[in-house]
Amino acid sequence: MQYTIKAAGDGADIHLRGRLTFAEAADFPKVLAELDKVGKGHWDIRLGELTFIDSTGMSLFVHIYDSANAAGTKVVIHGATGPVREALDRAAFQTLFEFR
Repeated sequence: MQYTIKAAGDGADIHLRGRLTFAEAADFPKVLAELDKVGKGHWDIRLGELTFIDSTGMSLFVHIYDSANAAGTKVVIHGATGPVREALDRAAFQTLFEFR
């Protein structure tokens, strides 16, 4: 998984690319720590270039949800398609996040 985080107004724009799997789980706290340093009004997570997500990768989104919920941050998932969108839909992530 590669990622970039940029401040965007009162929030952040996060781009995830590649594969989000068990192998990346150890690096994910770094992503959350970076998010905590940017604005907390909203986090726009862009998944258009994410090609695969496994169950561990999906559990990492639960950590995002927990951090955002604790801070009162709105999270919007953008551009999830194909197998990534199918996996998120099967896990009913639309009940946690807004999808666009």
